[in-house]
Amino acid sequence: MNKAIIFAACLMAAASAHAQDTRNWKDSAELSYVQTSGNSKTATTAAKNLFTYDWRKAALELAAAGLGTESGNSVTAEQYNASEKVSLKLEGKNYAFEKTAWDKDRFAGILDRWDFALGVGRHLLDSADDKLSVEAGGGYIFEDRLRAANQSFGTYRGYAKYVRTLSPTANASQDLEYLGNLKDSNGYRMNAETSLTASINSHFSLKASYLWKFVNSPTPGFKKTDTTTSVAVIVNY
Repeated sequence: MNKAIIFAACLMAAASAHAQDTRNWKDSAELSYVQTSGNSKTATTAAKNLFTYDWRKAALELAAAGLGTESGNSVTAEQYNASEKVSLKLEGKNYAFEKTAWDKDRFAGILDRWDFALGVGRHLLDSADDKLSVEAGGGYIFEDRLRAANQSFGTYRGYAKYVRTLSPTANASQDLEYLGNLKDSNGYRMNAETSLTASINSHFSLKASYLWKFVNSPTPGFKKTDTTTSVAVIVNY
């Protein structure tokens, strides 16, 4: 990824923004780039995309993201992930879902991780100013680890997401996730993301976020905790 790719992506997103808004689908692209020179020479590029489609009784989410950092001529960070999620709307505020996710983070010791999950959820709050959803379920994970034996195990999962509308142009959100390991009780993981989003206009927003990832039993030689602090431009269309 480089500045040319980001510029092209912004042009495509801006062109698509003129489409009619009567559709059932939405797409949100998140782009950021940081470069330093002089005493330190680094370049970090990050991109995310979330596509959603709503039917009367079902919903689809497709997500993908990538992050890369170079220091001098060496790559010091490289992360990729993609996922799909299909939700079936049940009675009232309840729903059921299936989700498949893949990620790669060789600087955390993960060459490939496949995560398959099923579960149920509920919209506990769904007002104009406050939205809170919770999910519970289980699944199975396959991990191809760097310089360590591969892992495969059953999981159980708890997840919550809260969104607070601060003003007509700004909102704050908090995500929390716990992934238990049915094979090894010490092999649990936790993820949390705190973010603040402010709209510039109907198609562009600014987002500041802090992502925390914790792995209680990481690949030997790697740390338990990874954090990412970012400020990005979001293009909605």
